[in-house]
Amino acid sequence: MADLNCYITTFNCGRSLINVDYFAANLFHGLKTELPPDFIVLCLQEIAPIGQSFVGGSLLTPYFARFMQAVADATARQFGKDSRYNTVVTRNVGMTGIMVFARHELAGKIRSTETAGVGVGVWEMGNKGAVGVRLGLGLGEGGEETSLSFVAAHLAPMEGAWRKRNADWRSICEGLVFEKVTDVGHRRAVREASGEGEREPLLSATDGAMNSSSTLGSMFDPPSHLFFAGDLNYRTSDQPPQPEDSQRWPQPVEVASDPLHYSRFLPKDQLSREHKNGDTLHHLAEAPVDFPPTYKYSSAAQKHVAHSTKSEQRTLADGRVVDTTYLKPGDNEEVWLWAQHRTPSWCDRILFLNDARPTVHSYTALPIQPTSDHRPVALSCTVSRKPADVSIQSPFKIRSDWRARRAAARRYEMLVGIAAYLALTWEGEALLAGTIAGIIGGYLVLRALLGI
Repeated sequence: MADLNCYITTFNCGRSLINVDYFAANLFHGLKTELPPDFIVLCLQEIAPIGQSFVGGSLLTPYFARFMQAVADATARQFGKDSRYNTVVTRNVGMTGIMVFARHELAGKIRSTETAGVGVGVWEMGNKGAVGVRLGLGLGEGGEETSLSFVAAHLAPMEGAWRKRNADWRSICEGLVFEKVTDVGHRRAVREASGEGEREPLLSATDGAMNSSSTLGSMFDPPSHLFFAGDLNYRTSDQPPQPEDSQRWPQPVEVASDPLHYSRFLPKDQLSREHKNGDTLHHLAEAPVDFPPTYKYSSAAQKHVAHSTKSEQRTLADGRVVDTTYLKPGDNEEVWLWAQHRTPSWCDRILFLNDARPTVHSYTALPIQPTSDHRPVALSCTVSRKPADVSIQSPFKIRSDWRARRAAARRYEMLVGIAAYLALTWEGEALLAGTIAGIIGGYLVLRALLGI
């Protein structure tokens, strides 16, 4: 029974539409095998501006659609135009999203899908929070399944807020409750696996698209192969930097003993410290960090990448060959251009359930992006196709009122999202101006008709 290959990427999108060509060209930078992954998982933070993220629906479609196109292009480029991946799940809670793609041959073996979401931002809204997907994969003719769980998260920012990040982890454990999606969704999965509507997501939801009568599950129960990825925001300093600090920040030097080598910063990592103290990310482990800090790159660094282009012919997912200009991978940087007001840190991380013992092939940062001050991080690994033989007790119990709290937070999100969309986008401003003009015009017409 072959193991399952998983390729997981976490990326803080900077509230911007991605450059599809560049993201596709660099997506598999961390893949160290010629075998196509069985599952490709994108854990996304700040996927769109707050208005579009909080309102959701069609306002988020362009942002997710670009990632779908990038995955299609990347798989065609890496594994040939005949490689086929189905979009199994697309879901967000506020500004945090997750997308799961499965090899076409494997998608039909997915017997069950569960999703979960919780906000840990202001009023428990989804400007920070977590969204999860749990898949039940059939092992054969019998009823046995192996379960895989993927969680995308975004914790509190700023150097001095490590206690808040620890508290966010607790809130996620207490409020991230998995429920099975409706049977309609599963039937769509079967249709997709048979070749109907391969580009259509199986599930696209913000909240509430679940069967309320289904059995509840936490991150750790029932047993599962679990991956927890995101902008966890743990820093390498407890205080904001001083102007002179940047003289000692990491640069791309080769010798580990050099004072500017990034490894000299690792002992200052808050995540490692807090995890060792038992205050966060219980039961999870991480592969050795052997890549430079992933945050915060300056606007100059992003512009430098944006101006490094390369022309080539590209094969699209439908087999067409086109001439294109894409951004050249930035893995040969001569200098790292850091933003001066944030200490370089490993904010973006991917952890896994240690007791499930996945085999890690690579854990690395992808090249600097032209649309974000974060570098994506990718984990390539295999997990046993057999059910995870683990028994883990969650460090915190699920809140009894988790559903009511999430519903209340969702109402706040809609109010804030609509206000932000109307005030901060030209489309919203045009809609608001038109509405006001319509009200005033209607009032004047009514006055004229009534002779007031």
